[in-house]
Amino acid sequence: MQNEEKDSTIIFGVRPLEEALGAGTTFMKVYVQKGMGDGLKHIKQILNRHKVNFTEVPKEKLDSLSKFKNHQGVVAKISSITYHNAEELVKRLLDDDKAPFVIALDRVTDVRNFGAIARTAMAAGLDAIIIPEKGSATVSEEAIKTSAGALLHLPVCRSSNLFQTIKHLKDEGLQVICGTEKANKELFFETYTKPCVLIVGSEEDGISPALLKLADKLVKIPMKSDLDSLNVSVAAGVMMYEVIRQNP
Repeated sequence: MQNEEKDSTIIFGVRPLEEALGAGTTFMKVYVQKGMGDGLKHIKQILNRHKVNFTEVPKEKLDSLSKFKNHQGVVAKISSITYHNAEELVKRLLDDDKAPFVIALDRVTDVRNFGAIARTAMAAGLDAIIIPEKGSATVSEEAIKTSAGALLHLPVCRSSNLFQTIKHLKDEGLQVICGTEKANKELFFETYTKPCVLIVGSEEDGISPALLKLADKLVKIPMKSDLDSLNVSVAAGVMMYEVIRQNP
């Protein structure tokens, strides 16, 4: 993994923080100065409204993080990664006569699972990982660490409407594969062709019904015990490598 300074960018001051929030920036850490009373009340309200976690720390901590002293009681580390557009990325690959293989995460909120899936996706040679803008784990410091730095190299696409994104990819000729315990067919008895998009969902909610309807193949991993399902990152890894095995 690269050094943290290369993984993130420091911003400080009230106005830059507000602008970053308005731009939908991914925050890795936000520090707010302790003992400011109502001085930073509105900033805390904005952070809460955007569901961005923050930690209250002594002024000395903020001074050490910023090169200057005019941090106004707030310092943030923001992700340095650049998000990609899934539709444009896949189109470029198709135009280059490549067969894209991407994975989409539906409502996977655990950052450790997100990071682990990204790590496997990069190892398996996938072209991108797609996440929704809302209701999903984001590229945080912990996610990057869990991915062993993969999230800094594997293209990450954020979609404002995952259904429309997957539908567009399907219209472009990608086979849509959904991994779900609701499937009748087992993973190893189906045939997979690239280009394709593999969809996995959270362990709690699975894949949304709307996305399941877009699937060309619904498959499940065979279970030899009473367990309902595998950890989503483990299941994603099994499915990714089965597609790779059939398309070396």
